[in-house]
Amino acid sequence: MAEAAGLPEYTLRRSARARRIRLAVSASAGLVITLPPGATSADAERALVSRAHWARLHLAAVAERRAALRAHPRDLIPQAVELPATGESRAVVLRPEPLARVRARPQGGAHLELAGPVGDARACLEALRRWRDAVARARLPAMLEELSGEVGIGYARVSVRGQRTRWGSYSASGTISLNRNLIFLPPELVRYVMLHELAHVRVPAHSPRFWALLVSLCPDAPELRRRMRTAGDFVPPWADNHQEPADSSS
Repeated sequence: MAEAAGLPEYTLRRSARARRIRLAVSASAGLVITLPPGATSADAERALVSRAHWARLHLAAVAERRAALRAHPRDLIPQAVELPATGESRAVVLRPEPLARVRARPQGGAHLELAGPVGDARACLEALRRWRDAVARARLPAMLEELSGEVGIGYARVSVRGQRTRWGSYSASGTISLNRNLIFLPPELVRYVMLHELAHVRVPAHSPRFWALLVSLCPDAPELRRRMRTAGDFVPPWADNHQEPADSSS
């Protein structure tokens, strides 16, 4: 970490692919300055000086979230898990058992039992994340399939992944990839992301034609797109959210 006099603390990174100096702020990494080939640390400091107000505003916006992500693992274990995308809510119950590792076991429709060496907070979080992954793989493709039939746009394949900066993507091979943390978002935002990727099946680039198609599929797309800028706030800290950082490039 570096800290220029009177300026926010930041992490300096170098990228052979970067074309310009890039400042990004996220809850998980704080302020990161990425340098292109040939740029120096002095160039990074000058860029930060010119964008200091921007950096402070965005750091303040993620301060609470950043503190939560850096909390002790035992403080991240939730009392309940909420999945707005599917309308599910489960109280978390810890049950010590002589198992090799902690397992997350749904009990009926109202509880999620963490069983095993539950005194290990990190193991409990890992079990919760494995359960999150399983639920996402079970629910999200089915939701996409239903929406695909509704709007009449097909696709070749779907995958559920842990993307760091995207909620969804569409590849030239016809695969729609969905972020597993979509299950924490409100249904209307999940629908927007899925319609966005389905629109790419017909129009790959973000051209005026693409946006017109998306609005025809989702009239509230402009407003929902704005709301997606802060969608990472819906993801609980225990889920190890990697949200799209605020970005400023020179």
